[in-house]
Order: sequence, then structure tokens, then C-alpha cells
Amino acid sequence: MHSANRTTAIPTQVKDPDLVERRRRQIADAAVRLFIEKGFHKTTTRQIARTAEISIGSLYEYFTCKEDILYLVCDFIHSEMEQGVASAMAKASGGRDALAKVIRNISWSAIV
Repeated sequence: MHSANRTTAIPTQVKDPDLVERRRRQIADAAVRLFIEKGFHKTTTRQIARTAEISIGSLYEYFTCKEDILYLVCDFIHSEMEQGVASAMAKASGGRDALAKVIRNISWSAIV
């Protein structure tokens, strides 16, 4: 998790940081698929848990509510964008079309 310092604000009952990172990524990946398909408001935590192949009880060991999952998803997207822009900027030669090159070179498939 690239932005682990920002997501430590999300409470967890699990003490192993590596396990927290793996499970939260697993849960966030499942949530993204469901949010795209059904929308945030129509997706339940039970559906997220089922799609992530964990129990609802386990989900609540890593998150206290669905909004925490949304926060983490947004944080992951922000981190991916930040990395993509930094990488594209490093490849851009400057000049007036540098921004266009950055936008074209961002890996959108890695974000969604």
C-alpha cells in the first residue's frame, strides 16, 4: 500500500500490518468491482465481503463501515494517479505539450 501513512487513520482490530495491507487491498478490489457495477449506495458490506471471499465478520476486523472502504478505494486511486503522473512527467521532454504527454501516458487501466 503506497499510501499506508494516510490509511492508518482507518481503525483495524488486526495487529499484523502486512496482513492488514493484503486484506484491505483484497477488500478494496472487491468493492471497486461492486461500486462500478451497482454503485456505492446500492452495494452492501455483505456483498463486498462475499466478493472478497471473506466473512462479514472478517471485513469488520479491517473496517468499521462502508465509508472507510470507500475512503481506502479513493486513496488507492489517488496513489495510482500520483505515481502515473510522476512517471509520465519523468518521461516528458517539457515544452507546451508536456501536459498532453503526461495525460496520454498515464496507465488508466491500473487505476480502474
